[in-house]
Amino acid sequence: MISTQDISGIVLAGGRARRFDLSGQVDKGLLLLQGQPLVQHLVRRLRPQVGPIFISANRNPEQYVHWGRVVPDTVELEGYLGPLAGLASVLDQVTTPWALSCPVDLPFVPAELGKRLIKAVQEQGAVAAYAQAERSHPLCLLLRTDQSAALKEYLLSGERRVMSWLHSIGAVEVDFRDAPAHAFFNINTPQDLETAQGW
Repeated sequence: MISTQDISGIVLAGGRARRFDLSGQVDKGLLLLQGQPLVQHLVRRLRPQVGPIFISANRNPEQYVHWGRVVPDTVELEGYLGPLAGLASVLDQVTTPWALSCPVDLPFVPAELGKRLIKAVQEQGAVAAYAQAERSHPLCLLLRTDQSAALKEYLLSGERRVMSWLHSIGAVEVDFRDAPAHAFFNINTPQDLETAQGW
């Protein structure tokens, strides 16, 4: 049986947020939603579902440290190789057998995200499970941490596509279409942030 203490939480906050601001200067995880940073909203959701929390962040570590242990992309994976690079870098630091990751721009993820992904990996004997709602959310992911070396090898081969990697390790999809409509609302633009302020 997988317990919450067997799982590290990973907040993926290392991107450049170019869809939010073409300059790449915006640190999306620190944007305010209802007066609190996006990272705080997500950590509040994840905390009851996991043990230790890690933040994958390449900027502003002095701010992110308030919500978890900050891990930048490792030197061999530098250059903004995408969210899998952040995930791989954090997995090098994790000591639990499982990790539950989520992008920082999904502040409303379901409270039962971890529980349902755990059920799927246990029932199907899988090394990973991810959420599917109106579309796939492959980074809302429960992953067995012994997949770390395979992930790094995948990235160093020049690949970075999340779904291709998940298919290669036999990850299972978990249906969350019964979740509230905004559970997987993705804040990618200023308009999205304005919409989310109303919830």
